[in-house]
Amino acid sequence: MPQRKQVEALEHMCFMQVAKTIHSLAVQLEENSECCTISTEELSSMVSALPAVINENMIVRVIETIHKTFSRTRRTVGMKTCLEVLLQPRVQRLELNGLFFKMRLQGTINSTIRNTVCVHVASMRNLMTLNMVSKCSDEILCVMSEKCPEVSKVIVSISDLVTDQGIKALAKGCPKLENLGIYKCWNITTIGIAYVLKHSKNLMKLKCDQLGAVLISDFRKSKNTFKLTHFEQTQAMFEPKAEDVRWVGNVCPNLESVSLFVDDRNLSLVPLLGGIKILEVETGAVLGEGFVEAIKYLGGSLQTLQLSCNQVQQEFIVMLGECCPSLTTLHLSTAALEGDELLTNPGRLFSGLTVLHLQVWKETVLSNKWVDFFLLWCYKLESVLLKAEVAFLTDHYLNALLAVNPLTEAKYIVIASDEYVPLTLESVHTLMASCPALENLGMSSWDITEEEFFEIRDDIKTNNYNLTIS
Repeated sequence: MPQRKQVEALEHMCFMQVAKTIHSLAVQLEENSECCTISTEELSSMVSALPAVINENMIVRVIETIHKTFSRTRRTVGMKTCLEVLLQPRVQRLELNGLFFKMRLQGTINSTIRNTVCVHVASMRNLMTLNMVSKCSDEILCVMSEKCPEVSKVIVSISDLVTDQGIKALAKGCPKLENLGIYKCWNITTIGIAYVLKHSKNLMKLKCDQLGAVLISDFRKSKNTFKLTHFEQTQAMFEPKAEDVRWVGNVCPNLESVSLFVDDRNLSLVPLLGGIKILEVETGAVLGEGFVEAIKYLGGSLQTLQLSCNQVQQEFIVMLGECCPSLTTLHLSTAALEGDELLTNPGRLFSGLTVLHLQVWKETVLSNKWVDFFLLWCYKLESVLLKAEVAFLTDHYLNALLAVNPLTEAKYIVIASDEYVPLTLESVHTLMASCPALENLGMSSWDITEEEFFEIRDDIKTNNYNLTIS
């Protein structure tokens, strides 16, 4: 059976209680300050007396509280005051991604919050990390460049108010910058990206969908070397020459991960980048010899493969298991699984796999041979996601599979379909009995009534199991 929930740590209880109190007082101050027992200045003074690490933790907890309130009431009252009292000068790690990324806020409150952040960041001389996905602006980055020389990590992806001006200022004023996330910042041009690459000498990770094109076109004839550990080209098709890819591998000797939108032919060039551990590939083509060559040369170094393509041959999956014994994570999303050869696992393929996410688009039915190939032999699996047409996956089939491989390490199991998964309440109890580590079970497509779902949920609550169902 799943493990019981642990007694909530006193530390977490205290954090959440203080967070709720701060949010409640902030709401009172904005709705009726005359009746509130404390002023904004007094509340800010109380927060300033907290140790810095508690202050930083409290920012995250208060944002969680705001999110829960907003999800329930759609009200943003108190949000501005919370930031005003929490954004203290000694903060080193400012995690604001939850505030924007989890909630769709109105333009006026977004502007108010950005202005508040901009004002308070100016006093954070020791700031090292800013995570402000979705709603950062040039103004905030420019202030950081002038006032926050210790900054080493900035994540502002999906921010349409960040342009070349902001990242140029950041590169110029923050010499310790090591990690910059500007993925899907559509108003940043290749000029700004090239400026960052040229001036940020300590940059190790640049999450940017145009990185490959800029690196090759702007620096190919230079003598620059880079500390980059991640290489990416996903905005447009990556169509390089072999000598260009070899040059990238030479000037970026520390590369560990690669994300590409590429055709099969150019996949064969990936090994020229070095001993890549993490490979993420999206291609509209059918996998062929390019994929085979890449996998054979990457061999023992590859630990994670995330692959999205139109078609996968069965023999390529067998070859992947044979060539990459260190593989621990496999994400495969495809429209078709093909092949005439018998798909069999001799018992040693993918033996180290801990994450298996297999998604087949609804036009294709997933064969039980594919499920057997992995789930009968991957004893270390901790995360399993199967999304496809799986008419064969009945209670009897699942019970027989778990009898061979009980998935004792599995914490996350989702079996879903756009149509119907013929698993019933019986399989829920079977999985709960077989998987003692299970923490999340996705069964939205199963043959389970609403009453049965509530019955399971109540049983989990009554027995205090550490399990979430959805």
